[in-house]
Amino acid sequence: MTKRLLVTYGVMGVLELTLLAVSCVLHAPPATACIEQHQTPHTPLPTVLAAQQVGPHFSGDSVDVVLTAEAAYAWDVSSGASLYEKHSDTRRPVASITKLLSAVTAVDLLPPEALTVVSSTAARHARLGANVKLPAGHEVTVGQLLSASLIASANDAMVALAEAVKGSEPAFVDAMNQRAQQLGLVNTVASNATGLSGGEQFSTARDVSRLMTLAYKHPLLRPLLAAPNGTLRTEQGVTRHYESTNKLLKTYVPVQAAKTGYTVEAGQNLVIISEGAQGQLIGAVILGSEQRFQDMKVLLEWVGRNYSWN
Repeated sequence: MTKRLLVTYGVMGVLELTLLAVSCVLHAPPATACIEQHQTPHTPLPTVLAAQQVGPHFSGDSVDVVLTAEAAYAWDVSSGASLYEKHSDTRRPVASITKLLSAVTAVDLLPPEALTVVSSTAARHARLGANVKLPAGHEVTVGQLLSASLIASANDAMVALAEAVKGSEPAFVDAMNQRAQQLGLVNTVASNATGLSGGEQFSTARDVSRLMTLAYKHPLLRPLLAAPNGTLRTEQGVTRHYESTNKLLKTYVPVQAAKTGYTVEAGQNLVIISEGAQGQLIGAVILGSEQRFQDMKVLLEWVGRNYSWN
């Protein structure tokens, strides 16, 4: 009985329990009934301690991270706790990481099995950066366009997807910006669906972390963010094979999800969710880098040295 009472009430309640026991003896009710009548609504001590121990704890004292990136952010995916920040709220272009917002916007508006016809406008985007050489006039599913857009960062696939969802890329961009506002991404604005240079567009490392967390939690998008390659087949029989732009998939880093981005204006960009040594999920964003994959390794290793999870 004594051990159970100590666990329930904690050290601070010992004196109160002693007085309660004396009162119970003098009035002679059953001991258990007396205690039950005087139980407090406070959370049991073990529950309080367990709640305090959940999540990351800073346990190291390493020197600061040396990165070529202009901005960076690391976070604990489960709790959302910040682990590292460098200009995390500074607005800047993020290139093809914009496609995360495009995907989050599109995925809830059309089912993956829906068919669309590739327009000549979308096909022309094969000349601009990453692409899968979509043939104009061919039919392809929304799911395949999502896959090529996220795995290969294909600009032609993303424009075709935007047109399938809203009829035109400008109309889709309006929907993207509305979605960003709904999500509370006040420092994120898109001017196109791909992240290519042009117009007013920007985001921040912190907003990118929120976008990645949302995309990672979506059952359709999550596998695409970690796939090493894919294949697109049109209804007319044309096949396109493509590979991921994320070179960390071929390294020791346990990648669970990632998205790259690059333009001359934005520099090298990368957002990733990785699994830590204790099974925890760690997210990290690198923006405006000269060596994004090396910067990401440095940042993840710093987090691993300086934080522990219970």
